[in-house]
Amino acid sequence: MLLRNDLLQYGAPRRRTMRVLWIDPARTMAWLFDMDGKGCDVEPARLPELEADLASGRARRLADDPWLVVADQEAIKPGHLALRERAWAIVAELTGDEPGIYESRRRGQMIADYTARHGVSHPTIYRYLRRYWQRGQTPNALLPDYSNSGARGKTRASTAGIKRGRPRREGAPPGVNVDEPMRRVFRVAAATYTGTRFSRRGAYEAMLREFFCERRVVPDTMHVVRAAASDAVPSFGQFSYWLDQGRILRPAPRPLPLAPHALVDAEGRPGAAFQVAAVRADVQLLAGGDRRRLAGRPVVYLVSDMFSGMVTGFHVSLEAPAWQHALTALANCAADKPRLALRHGRAIAAQDWPCRHLPDRLLVPGALAGGDGGRALQDNFGIRCVTGIPAEVPARTALERRFGLLRADAPALPSSTAPELGALDGALDIGQFRRLVIDAILEHNLQGDGKGPAPLQLWDWGMRERGTALKQYAEDLVRCALLPLQDALVTEEGISVNGQLYTCAKAVEERWFERARQRGRWVVRVACDDNGEHDGIIGDGVYLPDPAAPMRFHACQRSTATARPFPQPEAPVRRPQAAGQYPSFERIIAGFVG
Repeated sequence: MLLRNDLLQYGAPRRRTMRVLWIDPARTMAWLFDMDGKGCDVEPARLPELEADLASGRARRLADDPWLVVADQEAIKPGHLALRERAWAIVAELTGDEPGIYESRRRGQMIADYTARHGVSHPTIYRYLRRYWQRGQTPNALLPDYSNSGARGKTRASTAGIKRGRPRREGAPPGVNVDEPMRRVFRVAAATYTGTRFSRRGAYEAMLREFFCERRVVPDTMHVVRAAASDAVPSFGQFSYWLDQGRILRPAPRPLPLAPHALVDAEGRPGAAFQVAAVRADVQLLAGGDRRRLAGRPVVYLVSDMFSGMVTGFHVSLEAPAWQHALTALANCAADKPRLALRHGRAIAAQDWPCRHLPDRLLVPGALAGGDGGRALQDNFGIRCVTGIPAEVPARTALERRFGLLRADAPALPSSTAPELGALDGALDIGQFRRLVIDAILEHNLQGDGKGPAPLQLWDWGMRERGTALKQYAEDLVRCALLPLQDALVTEEGISVNGQLYTCAKAVEERWFERARQRGRWVVRVACDDNGEHDGIIGDGVYLPDPAAPMRFHACQRSTATARPFPQPEAPVRRPQAAGQYPSFERIIAGFVG
């Protein structure tokens, strides 16, 4: 049975919470107040309809009242009591007329009359009524909000030349004020720390070595030269304090269950369409194999579900935006996300990123369209490509807010001049940057923009309520099928690809290398992953398609032998024959014996 002051929470047609202010004695009508509304309006509703909403699940009654004000009477300051009594005198007189005070026209007349008699302004009376109705209709609801004064929880601005906080001990360096750029460095340093266990002291010392040192670039070699850190560095106490303030070390909260019936497209469902977007980050990265040399600004490729906004795959490249890199991001959509994140130094739960699927359609912006126009995607996986559609960058808010990596559409790194290095430039390699991207994606998927349901909520709800258009294939199959093909040479030492020799089980089983020694070398087609992301997946990034078994690939491993130049002029090079046309090794031996 509904009672006065009960809280009813609705999810549709829009999410809101209503307080029952009054129920007439006949229990036919109730007056409701919107807890999130800006004004002082009260809505009438038929009581049987409210009870029907509760019975059907359209609304639920909140067991706890987070707005209720309960205070220790002896602890209330005398000045606060005086303000409460003044407000209560006004509210008590006005709310004594029920249901007149809930009717907008009658309420306006009552307030105008009270203003004329007592000289209290209209805004003051409306503020008192709103506070009274919102906080449980008790006198303590009118206590002043001085606990909110003083900008508690807000970051104070610093003044140039004036050090905040207590003075340092005599002889100690003066210290620095921690501003937003420095806090961004704190967040990046904590997120990229790679110790076996997280240590604040270890992260702090690593931060001083990598970020708080003089860095400049040698124009001829593009090498980064580091000098010793200056005295103007933050203290460990400041670093630790801002880690707590920024909740860097705490996991992102799981979203609450939600049935957002009116918040999504009536025809949409997860997997109906993914979109791919690319954006260049505003940070100069170091080369992964040589941390002394600048590699340039990375391009982040993000694939997201159009229904929920869930980021389903990503890729980071140091090359110009291209279709092949977009395909790599799409291939990562099919990856097992805990395993993918672990390869990049992040341990996550499967339920935090449950996407390992391909879509029914892929929306591609015109700048990335290329290759075969998506014909391979259509033929192999039934994915229809729609090109020329401008795409929003998902997780942009998280990347900008948390790490400040996408503040501008930065140009590519010039090759002739040495760039000016910012606070984050020349301190991160591409592996560390990928970990930051994963963190931002998780924050986006679990929290969204804070203005509505999180992408993970919509994804789970859509899978449960709408069904799905998602497709699931083996991770290695998708990756190999989307890699570019190139020529490789079968030699007596191994399969030569880009100056490196490889071997595989198929070549050993069919004695390819013995045949190349006896009959000459030949060319085969291989799929090659040159993006540097294949470590720990399968093989070493080179895969041999099997002509006798469509959509089957043989992983190749590197050989210890040294490759000779390709091709060799003194040895004949044969194009690959059809499957089954190679003579067996036994027939070759029989020919010599006979």
